[in-house]
Amino acid sequence: MWKFGVTVGTGIMVSLFGGQAQAAVSCPGTTMTVTSGSSVPGSFLLAGTGSSGNCVAAGDKIFGQFDITGSITGAGSSLFTFAMTPGDVTIGFQGSVAASTVGGIDYQVAVNPALSQGDLINDLQKDFTLNSNPPGLPASATLTGLVNPGAIGFSCFRDVNITPSATTCPQTHTFTPVPQIAVNETITTGVNAIVTGITDTISQTTVPEPASLALLGSALAGFGFFGIRRRRQDSV
Repeated sequence: MWKFGVTVGTGIMVSLFGGQAQAAVSCPGTTMTVTSGSSVPGSFLLAGTGSSGNCVAAGDKIFGQFDITGSITGAGSSLFTFAMTPGDVTIGFQGSVAASTVGGIDYQVAVNPALSQGDLINDLQKDFTLNSNPPGLPASATLTGLVNPGAIGFSCFRDVNITPSATTCPQTHTFTPVPQIAVNETITTGVNAIVTGITDTISQTTVPEPASLALLGSALAGFGFFGIRRRRQDSV
């Protein structure tokens, strides 16, 4: 059984304007706007469990197009949390993935331009919680996947009760700011391994509008011309 925890924004279709690239999370079903700490049934989000393109909106982002495979069944609920708007998003999928199994989670997230104040997504941190069963025995698991656009691959490994540890989580990936990302992740557990949570933290950065950059460029060009003219006058 899984609980899905996410932090998000508002709207059925999200697009950026003012010269920035276009982005949209497809939400042909229902978009539920939540406050931080709200719980949403997994069946509302996930394809194959009664969902039909539903989305959840909170803060300055909107999440949708959730899907699951393998040992992750989608039963349970989703917890959405966020500290400020605009602000970072932490998605915590909490439940239990059994030993020696493979499960996958896919979703998309986009900024809501009405609330993001010009921020675009530029950072994704991956991590998960690993335990052993029976307790005390060595166990390991690996979280792999892709972030698009850019086909940015990640591989995050954890072990417990193994010395020395080869753990590489958490892993952070920084990329060119974009209005939307698609996340595809697969958790693979080894013998004795029980994964009780997958955590994604999505961060953003402020990107100047093209018009602002043009004004800045014009101003710098003006200063350059003034400097050249000043030097010529001084040499006369």
